[in-house]
Amino acid sequence: MAKAGLVLAAALLLLAGGLFAAGAARDDAALEQRYVHSLELAARAVEAQRTAARMYQQLARVTARSTEAGSGGGLAEELRGLAGSLHELGAQLNALRDGEVPGSPSEEVARAGQAAARLDTIAAELQRAGAGADPAALRRRLVAVSDTDLRQIDTLLGSLLAVQRAQIDEAALQARQAGRLARASVFAAGALALALGVTLTLVAWRWLSANAVLMEQLTQLAREDSLTGVANRRTLDERLPQEMARASRHKYPLSVVMIDLDHFKRFNDRRGHAAGDALLRNSAQAWLRQLRPSDLLARYGGEEFTLVLPACGEEQAEHLVERLQPLVPEKQTFSAGIATWNGLDDVQALLAAADRALLQAKRGGRNRIVISGREPQISLPLRLVS
Repeated sequence: MAKAGLVLAAALLLLAGGLFAAGAARDDAALEQRYVHSLELAARAVEAQRTAARMYQQLARVTARSTEAGSGGGLAEELRGLAGSLHELGAQLNALRDGEVPGSPSEEVARAGQAAARLDTIAAELQRAGAGADPAALRRRLVAVSDTDLRQIDTLLGSLLAVQRAQIDEAALQARQAGRLARASVFAAGALALALGVTLTLVAWRWLSANAVLMEQLTQLAREDSLTGVANRRTLDERLPQEMARASRHKYPLSVVMIDLDHFKRFNDRRGHAAGDALLRNSAQAWLRQLRPSDLLARYGGEEFTLVLPACGEEQAEHLVERLQPLVPEKQTFSAGIATWNGLDDVQALLAAADRALLQAKRGGRNRIVISGREPQISLPLRLVS
C-alpha cells in the first residue's frame, strides 16, 4: 500500500513537472516573440529617425534654395531628393503602424498613418512642381510640414521607444520571477525524479540561452562604449545628424569638439595598458559630469573623443573645453579642435573641420585649443607629465 502511494506520488510529480515544463516552454516562446517584436519595432523607429534627420537637412536646403534667384536645376534636384525622403519616411511610418504591439500609443500611431499619407501627397506635389515651383508658396508649404507633421512624427517615435523600454522592463521582471520558479522546481524535481529534473533543466537552459542572446541585442541598441561608459562611434553617427536637423529647425548654434589626449602612447609605454585604460575611463567620466543632459560625449576611437554641443557657439564651447582640461587625471593634457556648424555642411564636413582644428592644435605644440577658421590659437597653461 505504501509502495503504491509512493508510485502514485511520483507519477503525479512527473505529471506536474511535465505540465510545468510545457507551460514554461509556451511562456518562453511568447516572451521570446515579444522580445523579437520589440527589437524589430525599435530598429524600425531608429531607421525612421535617421530618415527624418536626413529629410530635415534636405528641407533646410530646399527652403534656402527657394529664396535664391535662378536656382533652377539645383532646386529641382533638391526637390527630387526631398520627395524621395518623404516617400521613404511615409513607408517607414506605415510599417511602424502595421507593427503595432499591445500597449503602444494607438492614437499616435493612427495619426502617424495620416501624417504618412500627407507626406506622400506632398512628395507627389514636389515631384510635379520641380524647378518651376513658386518659391513663396513652396516655402510656406514646407514650413507648414516642418511645424505640424514632422513634430507629430517626432512625438510618435519618442512614444514608441518609451513603450519598448517599459515592455522590456516588464519582460525582465517576468523573466526573473520565472527564473526563480524554474530553479525551485528543478531542485525539487531533481530530488524526487531524475527524468523530471533533466527535462526541466533543459527547458530552463534553453530559456536562459535564448533570452541572453536577446538581452545582448538590446544592450547593443544602447550604443555604449564598454571601456569608458560613454557613447560610442555608432551613437555619434546616429545623434549628430539629428542634432544638426534640430539646430536647423530651431535656429540655434551647434558645435563639435574633437579631443585627443596628448602623448597617450608614451603614457601607455611608461605606465602600462591597464593604466592607460583607467586614464581613458576616468577622464571620460569626469568630463561627463560637467556636461548638460543635451550634450553628447562619445569615444571616437583610441584616445580621441568627440563632444556634440547643441545650442552652443564657439565661445561657449571654448570655455567648456577649458573647464574640462584640468579634470584629466595623472597630470595629463589634451589638445582640442572646435568647429561650429554653418548650417550648410554635412556631418562629414563638420567633423573634418573639427579634426583639422585638432591637428593644428597638435602641430602647434599640443595642450591647446584651436577654433576652426579663427586665429590666433588659444593656448592652455602647459602641464608636464611627471
